Amino acid sequence: MRVPTRLRYRLTYAGHPAGEETLLFEPHADGYRMKLSADVLLPLPKTHQEWESVMDERGVPRRYVERVEGRGTRVLDLEFLSEEGVVVGKDLVLPYVVDYHDPLSLILALSRFQGEVLTLPMVGGRVHATRLPDEELTFPWGKVPARVFRLRPGLSLVYFDRQGRPVKFVQKLGQHVFEAALVEAFEGEQRPEPAKQKARRRRRRRR
Repeated sequence: MRVPTRLRYRLTYAGHPAGEETLLFEPHADGYRMKLSADVLLPLPKTHQEWESVMDERGVPRRYVERVEGRGTRVLDLEFLSEEGVVVGKDLVLPYVVDYHDPLSLILALSRFQGEVLTLPMVGGRVHATRLPDEELTFPWGKVPARVFRLRPGLSLVYFDRQGRPVKFVQKLGQHVFEAALVEAFEGEQRPEPAKQKARRRRRRRR
C-alpha cells in the first residue's frame, strides 16, 4: 500500500453475518497512519472498536490507541518514545529496548515482507509470522492470488493480494472462526468503488 487506501470488510462469525469494519491507510511525509473502525455484532456482546496507529517512516509505531465500547469501555493508549527510551501508557512504563509493533503496524510490516519467517516484538510478547503456500481466493468479482501468513501465538491467517492489500483475515475463536473479507476498495483521490468493479477495469486493460 503506497497511496491513501480505504478497505471495507464484511465480518462473519461461525458462518453468520457479524458486522463490518473499515481499514484506513494514509502515508505522510514523515510516516504513516492506519485506523481500523469496526462494528462487531458477534460474538456477543456487540462492540464498536477503533484502533489507530501513527508510525514513523519505517512503519514503527510512535503511538497506538485502541478503544472498545460494549458492556463498558476499554481504552489502551501507548506512546513509543524511542529517544527517551520508554513506552508509556496508563499505569504502564516499559523500557524501549527494541522497536515494538502494534496490531496495525504488524499488518503493514507483513504487507512488505517477502521472506518466510518474521518475528516482531509487541508490548507483552512477540508475534511469529510464517509464510504459507500461496492460495487463490474466490470473491464475488473473481479469483485473487494471495500471499498467506500464519500468526502465532493463537491461530490467525492474513491474506494479501499482489498490491500488498490485506484482503482477508481469519481467526479461530474457541470452536468457531471469525473472518473479515474485503468487499470494497478505495484508493487515492477517486471515489470509492466495489473491488468487483476494479477487477473488471483491470481485465479490460489487459485485453
